[in-house]
Amino acid sequence: MQNKQARNQIIELNPSNKNLTNTQQFVRKDLPKYWEKQFINETLNNIKDHNNSMLCRFLWMTGVRITEAISVKKKDIDFRHYAITIRWLKSRKYNERNIPIHPNLRNILQIYTAAMNLEDKLFPISRQRAWQIIQKEFNGHPHQFRHSFAVNWLRCGGNIVDLHTILGHSRIQTTLEYTKLVPTDLGKELQKISFE
Repeated sequence: MQNKQARNQIIELNPSNKNLTNTQQFVRKDLPKYWEKQFINETLNNIKDHNNSMLCRFLWMTGVRITEAISVKKKDIDFRHYAITIRWLKSRKYNERNIPIHPNLRNILQIYTAAMNLEDKLFPISRQRAWQIIQKEFNGHPHQFRHSFAVNWLRCGGNIVDLHTILGHSRIQTTLEYTKLVPTDLGKELQKISFE
């Protein structure tokens, strides 16, 4: 009798009668939305506003978050060593990481920032304005550039650990989600292993 009452109490606490021990129901099934490289490059070439084009190119070639991008100042760019210092606020504390700059982006940034003072922001706009620009030019949101960067990195043979560092994820599991979008060619990987 007590077992039946206990079972009824459990059913009442779990009215949907779902198996709460099944972890699969809590796994996020939606994968990040990204753009293909060809689409991004074609769209970039058609953007008429130079500042809009620069913002989109910067997001695409760095993989930074939009709040990080609009915080970058000229002094944060180390043209000599091909690096950018990225700062972001988390739990009321500023964190920073250094990420590499692709040589093509470095060259464009040198021209773009030539007339700027060291304290000037590259993109002196609000987060909301940045979202409007991406919506207008790409019919999407800024974070899709981040996903696109990660997918392109892996497709080009980039290392997942390096990607984790560049993106600034606190957990490697977050970065590993991108491997579901870009399955590695295990046959090619196996050919690198020697058994003799």
